Amino acid sequence: MDRIYIPTLGRSDNQVTFDNMSQNAQQVTRLVVQPKEQHLYPNYPILVLPDNDIGITETRRWIYKEAKGLKYGVFDDDLKFIERTPGGEKSKKPMDSDSWKYLLETTSEWLDTIPWAGFRQGNLPPAGKEYIDTAGVYCGFFFNDNLLPDESELDWDLSTTEDISMVLQLFKKGYNNRVWDKFGYITNYVGEVGGCAEWRTLELINENHAKLIKKFPEYVSWNGIKENVLGGDFKKIKIRWKKAYIDSQHSNLLEFFNA
Repeated sequence: MDRIYIPTLGRSDNQVTFDNMSQNAQQVTRLVVQPKEQHLYPNYPILVLPDNDIGITETRRWIYKEAKGLKYGVFDDDLKFIERTPGGEKSKKPMDSDSWKYLLETTSEWLDTIPWAGFRQGNLPPAGKEYIDTAGVYCGFFFNDNLLPDESELDWDLSTTEDISMVLQLFKKGYNNRVWDKFGYITNYVGEVGGCAEWRTLELINENHAKLIKKFPEYVSWNGIKENVLGGDFKKIKIRWKKAYIDSQHSNLLEFFNA
């Protein structure tokens, strides 16, 4: 793995992701910070964004362009990493140095032929195998820039839910993935101080969920309400990840036979 990027804001005293990584993983990791906060990280390796307050989507876009030619990871800044015990049991343990070494080396091998990969959420029921092909990813990604579309070919216009939008776009364009189940992450999407919590309101989340449904009506739909989130009703969505990729393959076959 050439590099891991951790975009971060307002958490200079609480770098959960970096501090929960092994030393060998930290050596290839850079925190991506805004100019106004770069002085807060004298003891961390950093990259500085060109402007302040550009938002998480534009930050992800900047990383996508900056990582030209690399195999790289992009992690949220509030993740704790786990390893499932053998056999698919629900019990899990924190990742150690050997786990990180195996993860990075194996993922790098995957990325020789698979364009992108990621972690499965650690609080989901175990799949009983090391990895799953063609699955949704949030918060923890790996990419091979050499096998992916150019930044200009993707839509970056949603201010939140940027992970979902990118994943569905890649699947629709025929770029398959592989997702770790042996390793996972634990995070708290809402309630943490700093990061997107500084500006991400419930109204904005619900609004962008509606925009996702409009952009991807075949793959995203409403899925009920979760009450008492950020002081109101969180409008949940259901995502048909695999269908987006399968449809891309059907489309490719139709184009081939109609050529």
